[in-house]
Amino acid sequence: MAPAPALSHFLHILWLPVASFFAGVLNTIAGGGSFLSLPALLASTAAAGVGAVSAQATNTVALWPGQLTSLVAFRQQLRAYGWKLLPLGLSSGLGGWIGGWLLLHTGNKRFRELLPWLLLFAAVMFVLSFPLGKWLASLSGGRRYNTWLIIGMVVVSVYVGYFGAGGGFLAMALFGICGVHDIHEMNALKVLTAAVSIGIPAINFMLAGRVAWHFCLIMAILAGLGGYLGAHYSRKVNQRAMRWTVAMIGFVTAGYFFFANYWQHP
Repeated sequence: MAPAPALSHFLHILWLPVASFFAGVLNTIAGGGSFLSLPALLASTAAAGVGAVSAQATNTVALWPGQLTSLVAFRQQLRAYGWKLLPLGLSSGLGGWIGGWLLLHTGNKRFRELLPWLLLFAAVMFVLSFPLGKWLASLSGGRRYNTWLIIGMVVVSVYVGYFGAGGGFLAMALFGICGVHDIHEMNALKVLTAAVSIGIPAINFMLAGRVAWHFCLIMAILAGLGGYLGAHYSRKVNQRAMRWTVAMIGFVTAGYFFFANYWQHP
C-alpha cells in the first residue's frame, strides 16, 4: 500500500503544470482558463503559506504570456485595424489597473469569501452568452457606439484586472451592444483588450511583490505554449461544445469553493 501516497504526491505536483497548459489553451479558444489554473494554484500555494490574493495575482501574471502569444498568432488581423485600436487599448489598461488595485487592497479572507461568487458569476456568463449573444447584437440597431464601447471597456476591464474568468464573454457582449458585429474585428478586439487589461495589473502585481515566482514561472511557460497552440487550432474546435464544457468546469469549481467556504469551514 506504500505507493498510494507517492502516487498522490506525484499527481499533486503534476496538477498545476497540466492545469496551466490547458488554461492557456482555453483562454485562447473559449476563455475561462482560470477555472483550471486558479484552483490548482490555490491548492499548491496553500502549503507554502501563500495567501489567496497573492495566488490570484500569481495566476494573472502566469496567464499573461498566453495572451501575448495569442497576440502574435492574431497579428495579421490586428494589423488591419492599426491605430484604431489605441483608444480601446487605453481604456482596457485603465480598467485593468483599477481592478488590480482593488485586488491588492482586498484581504485574503475576503477574497476567499468572494471567490465562489466570482466563479459562479463567470460560469453563468458562459451559459448566458449562448442565448443572449444574438439578442445583444440586435440592440445596436445597426449603429455603432464607439464612445460607449470605450467607456464600457473600462468597466469590463476592472473585472478582468480583479479576477478575469469570464471577462472575454463580457467583452464580446459589450461589442455586440455597441454595434461591433464582424467576427474578425471582435476577435481582434478581444485579444488586444485581454492582453492589456491583464498585462497592466500583472505589472502592478510584480512591482508590489505579490507574485509567487517559484509557481509562476512554470505556469507562465506552459500557459504561453497552450495559448499559442490554442490559437492555431481554435478553428478546428467546436466553439459551442467547448464553451459548455468550460461552463460546467466553472460550476463544479464554484461548487467546490462554496462547499469549502460555507460547509466544510462554517
